[in-house]
Amino acid sequence: MSTVLTEFINLLTGGIAAMASGIGSGIQALVTNVFLQTSEQGVVTGLSAFGGVIAIFGAISLAVGLSTLIVKWVMSIGARN
Repeated sequence: MSTVLTEFINLLTGGIAAMASGIGSGIQALVTNVFLQTSEQGVVTGLSAFGGVIAIFGAISLAVGLSTLIVKWVMSIGARN
Protein backbone atom coordinates (compact mmCIF):
# COMPACT_ATOMS: atom_id res chain seq x y z
CA MET A 1 0.00 0.00 0.00
CA SER A 2 2.80 2.43 0.83
CA THR A 3 4.46 1.83 -2.55
CA VAL A 4 1.28 2.79 -4.38
CA LEU A 5 0.88 5.89 -2.23
CA THR A 6 4.53 6.88 -2.78
CA GLU A 7 4.19 6.49 -6.55
CA PHE A 8 0.97 8.51 -6.53
CA ILE A 9 2.64 11.36 -4.61
CA ASN A 10 5.65 11.28 -6.93
CA LEU A 11 3.34 11.46 -9.95
CA LEU A 12 1.45 14.45 -8.53
CA THR A 13 4.52 16.41 -7.47
CA GLY A 14 6.33 15.65 -10.73
CA GLY A 15 3.39 17.04 -12.70
CA ILE A 16 3.27 20.18 -10.57
CA ALA A 17 7.02 20.72 -10.95
CA ALA A 18 6.85 20.27 -14.72
CA MET A 19 3.90 22.67 -14.97
CA ALA A 20 5.69 25.29 -12.84
CA SER A 21 8.81 24.92 -14.98
CA GLY A 22 6.77 25.43 -18.15
CA ILE A 23 5.04 28.51 -16.75
CA GLY A 24 8.40 29.96 -15.68
CA SER A 25 9.89 29.38 -19.13
CA GLY A 26 6.90 31.05 -20.77
CA ILE A 27 7.09 34.11 -18.50
CA GLN A 28 10.83 34.40 -19.09
CA ALA A 29 10.32 34.28 -22.87
CA LEU A 30 7.55 36.89 -22.67
CA VAL A 31 9.65 39.29 -20.61
CA THR A 32 12.67 38.77 -22.84
CA ASN A 33 10.64 39.46 -25.99
CA VAL A 34 8.91 42.56 -24.58
CA PHE A 35 11.74 44.29 -22.68
CA LEU A 36 14.96 43.15 -24.36
CA GLN A 37 16.31 43.48 -27.89
CA THR A 38 18.15 40.45 -29.21
CA SER A 39 20.30 39.87 -32.28
CA GLU A 40 19.66 37.13 -34.84
CA GLN A 41 22.01 34.84 -32.90
CA GLY A 42 19.90 35.27 -29.75
CA VAL A 43 22.37 37.51 -27.93
CA VAL A 44 20.82 40.33 -25.87
CA THR A 45 21.95 43.66 -27.33
CA GLY A 46 20.03 46.05 -25.05
CA LEU A 47 16.60 47.25 -24.03
CA SER A 48 13.76 47.44 -26.52
CA ALA A 49 12.02 50.78 -27.05
CA PHE A 50 9.27 49.73 -24.62
CA GLY A 51 11.83 48.57 -22.06
CA GLY A 52 13.68 51.89 -22.32
CA VAL A 53 10.49 53.89 -21.80
CA ILE A 54 9.59 51.78 -18.77
CA ALA A 55 13.09 52.27 -17.33
CA ILE A 56 12.91 56.06 -17.84
CA PHE A 57 9.48 56.39 -16.21
CA GLY A 58 10.60 54.14 -13.37
CA ALA A 59 13.66 56.32 -12.76
CA ILE A 60 11.54 59.50 -12.78
CA SER A 61 9.07 57.94 -10.35
CA LEU A 62 11.87 56.86 -8.03
CA ALA A 63 13.48 60.32 -8.14
CA VAL A 64 10.18 62.08 -7.36
CA GLY A 65 9.39 59.69 -4.51
CA LEU A 66 12.82 60.05 -2.92
CA SER A 67 12.78 63.83 -3.35
CA THR A 68 9.41 64.01 -1.61
CA LEU A 69 10.69 61.96 1.31
CA ILE A 70 13.83 64.10 1.62
CA VAL A 71 11.82 67.34 1.56
CA LYS A 72 9.45 66.01 4.24
CA TRP A 73 12.41 64.93 6.37
CA VAL A 74 14.16 68.31 6.05
CA MET A 75 10.91 70.15 6.90
CA SER A 76 10.42 67.96 9.97
CA ILE A 77 13.82 68.83 11.45
CA GLY A 78 12.68 72.15 12.95
CA ALA A 79 9.05 71.20 13.54
CA ARG A 80 7.70 70.81 17.06
CA ASN A 81 5.09 68.22 17.79
